[in-house]
Amino acid sequence: MHEVPIDWESLTKKIIHDIQNRQAPVSILLMKPPRPEFWPASVTTLAFALVLPCSAPGQTIQPNLLREDFQILRHALEESDGGLYRYTSKADMDRTFDHTYRQIDRPMTALDFWALVAPVIAHTKDSHMMTLWPSDLPWTQVPLLPVSVRVFDGRLFVYRDFSGDEHLLEGGEILSINGVPSKQIVKKMMTIYTGEGNSTTAAPYRIGHYNFFNTSLYGLMDLKSPFHVVYRNKQGERTSADMAGKTIANLQAAEAERDPSPKTTADLKFLDDGRIAVLTIRSFEKYVDPQRKLTIHNFLQQSFEQIQEKQSSSLIIDVRDDSGGMDAPGAQLFSYLWNQPFEYYTDENINARDYDFYKYCPGANPLPANLVEKRADGKFHYRSRPGLGLQQTGQPYFGGKVFALMNGGSCSTTCEFLSMLPFHKRGLLIGEGAGGGYYGCTCGFQVMLTLPNSKVRVALGMVTYDYAAANYKHASRGMIPDYPVHHTITDLLAGKDRDMELARSLARAK
Repeated sequence: MHEVPIDWESLTKKIIHDIQNRQAPVSILLMKPPRPEFWPASVTTLAFALVLPCSAPGQTIQPNLLREDFQILRHALEESDGGLYRYTSKADMDRTFDHTYRQIDRPMTALDFWALVAPVIAHTKDSHMMTLWPSDLPWTQVPLLPVSVRVFDGRLFVYRDFSGDEHLLEGGEILSINGVPSKQIVKKMMTIYTGEGNSTTAAPYRIGHYNFFNTSLYGLMDLKSPFHVVYRNKQGERTSADMAGKTIANLQAAEAERDPSPKTTADLKFLDDGRIAVLTIRSFEKYVDPQRKLTIHNFLQQSFEQIQEKQSSSLIIDVRDDSGGMDAPGAQLFSYLWNQPFEYYTDENINARDYDFYKYCPGANPLPANLVEKRADGKFHYRSRPGLGLQQTGQPYFGGKVFALMNGGSCSTTCEFLSMLPFHKRGLLIGEGAGGGYYGCTCGFQVMLTLPNSKVRVALGMVTYDYAAANYKHASRGMIPDYPVHHTITDLLAGKDRDMELARSLARAK
């Protein structure tokens, strides 16, 4: 299976794109790509899950069938998720499972059942787990609220207004939508979006990105077009607007026109005649350029060679909005910042090589025996993986000042790297608290569990990661900034980057 010429990073991105744009939105969309050795099972699982038939929209399902689905889900989590109780205690999860099970006391639609299940998945505080709608819901034609939003201090602000050419709502604070107070909307959405552990930034970040807000208004809040929005405009005046919804395709096209994506996933630039290097990594994917000629490995090597040539004394590493990717580049990035061998992961393991619930996971296959060994704890531990074992320092070594910019969108591989900075006292963190964890996560290859009666789908991470970082006072919340920065909608609309401004100021200070 290793010999199949497939690029997992691009394939994963395409699958996620398909899920968002053609099939079903997800409650959580931050994940590591599955490991290459598992691509046939994972690809088949995800692709097949997109076309599985299920009950017609609006058709109700009897409670006994929904209870069966819920029990299948619970047992799958308890059996396979080695990190299930990392951030939420077993007693707490048991109470959540039991309470939710008792609520299945009446016929529900599949979407109603999704809305019941999604908070349970979020309560695991696992940023990699996804809860998807049944694939046959014709939601791509549903008219959605034509704005994008950002959440600041629990308040809902309009970032982009796609309802017309005037963009009147931009910068305004939403007070209610179709009579439902915005505080109630944010509070309910916060129950289905999570970061790793007790992150306070990941859920607000996700509400404001990936069109999750727009689809959740429909799927979770049952708020539909036409929309009556009461808001406080930029001048502080209370006013309202009535607007017709737009399809997800129209919204995404409008977003791409207003805010085109960068052409590369990483870049390097220099300030102050080279004294300050600014390394931006938007994703730890295999290739940096759209031509797919420059790998992230070669990009990092070339970047630190240029930093050495310029004799830079300070390095700003911008990993805001970087939800992760491959494992190896995170360890490689830190290797240039540390002048002695180091540990990156202490362990990667899986509870079992095969599971009974795989019968509900199309294409899922047992873990190849040659990749792991069973140890005294009863788990199967990887023999060798990128980042496991003693890591060697990279060359050229950079020994200058390091500043890392992060936010609620920084997760997975990004946080594996970030955790090394406070652990080794090798850099200062600036911005918001990260969305990912400090001690570990559960991700690796994934299987798509499709519940047989509702066809609600849950993508389960199978590998438990333990990071080498230790002794951190904010471990349950992940990385906390040394220099927190407060953001506002006014700064965002004005293009004012307070994180970078502060980093440049600190880099220039003697």
